[in-house]
Amino acid sequence: MAQRRGGGKPRKITQTVKESIITGMSQGRMLIDLCEEYKLSRQGVWEARRADPAFDELFDQAACNGITVSLENARKDLASATKRDDVLKYKELLRHAEWMAEKRLAIYQPAQRAEITHNGPMVVGWKTIEGTAETIFSGDQADVRARMLPHNQQPENVAAP
Repeated sequence: MAQRRGGGKPRKITQTVKESIITGMSQGRMLIDLCEEYKLSRQGVWEARRADPAFDELFDQAACNGITVSLENARKDLASATKRDDVLKYKELLRHAEWMAEKRLAIYQPAQRAEITHNGPMVVGWKTIEGTAETIFSGDQADVRARMLPHNQQPENVAAP
């Protein structure tokens, strides 16, 4: 006899578990720790997010709130650290929290550079100046006569003429 549709193993990610994950994430807990606590795989959480758009949206918001909480906690822990090892540890945790914030939160992302647009043809090139070193510079550009180095005194990083 064929199994009825919807039968089989019950889902591990129930609505209660989803709410617990969202609460934990918003408190700054890591998803991997929550998965261990509820005996879930991260893949299962991602599949639940894909299947439930409301859960996905709440998960994203909770993750962003959690990053902010982690950042605040890391700053607080660093400020209260007294031992050298604790200072180094909390400094690294703060750097990690800042990195996460920069990746996920728009207010921590670096400013984008403005894009320059150009209409019309663009010509890239150079002009060759004809003449000798003494006559290239006019009086309004240089007050002294141009000086030439003999070939044997050329600096190593300057190409010979």
